[in-house]
Amino acid sequence: MDKKKRTTKSITTKTPINWWKWLFIALVAILLGSGAYLGVKLTTPPPADTTSEKLIKRDPTFAVNLKKSQVNAVISYYLNHYQKDSKIKYEFDLDNQAILKGKFKLLGYPVPFSIYFDPYVKANGDVQLKARRMAIGSLSVPIKTVMNYISHSYKFPKWVVLNSKQKTILIKLNQFKMKNGMQIKATRIDLPNNQISLNVYIPQLND
Repeated sequence: MDKKKRTTKSITTKTPINWWKWLFIALVAILLGSGAYLGVKLTTPPPADTTSEKLIKRDPTFAVNLKKSQVNAVISYYLNHYQKDSKIKYEFDLDNQAILKGKFKLLGYPVPFSIYFDPYVKANGDVQLKARRMAIGSLSVPIKTVMNYISHSYKFPKWVVLNSKQKTILIKLNQFKMKNGMQIKATRIDLPNNQISLNVYIPQLND
């Protein structure tokens, strides 16, 4: 009696895809990627300033005394034009201290900040801003960390140099020149008494 051959058909069972698992993995990857990017931004020091000093050595053409409101109007006008093509914008104005306002991203979320500086006029007429305190909501973030992020992410003129390690901003007025060729140097900054004094230099024929 012949035995009948029985053919066993293998049945393949499809395992359902666990979408929650993959969404969780994707979320972790995004957070880790954002954290790594933020870590690089916050810890990598800014490139060293290699610009040579260009000092105005002639006598000033005239001196001018300004109030904080007048300087703020000039700064606002300049920054509006300078940052018109920039995605990340910031503000800078004078009150009882010099104040830099902007936002930095923490895990993809914009966090507003305000850094308060004391201004000092250097012997060559440049201005150095020394950070004293920072307002950043309820977060506890060191000023050095935020300034390091700013130095990598914000667009500043070549004559403005940030030093996150020293918590300073150096405004090299000797290297700043207006479109008409005029240049300025600071001689006195007294914010509590609302007095800012500048020397103005009209371009000469051989400039």
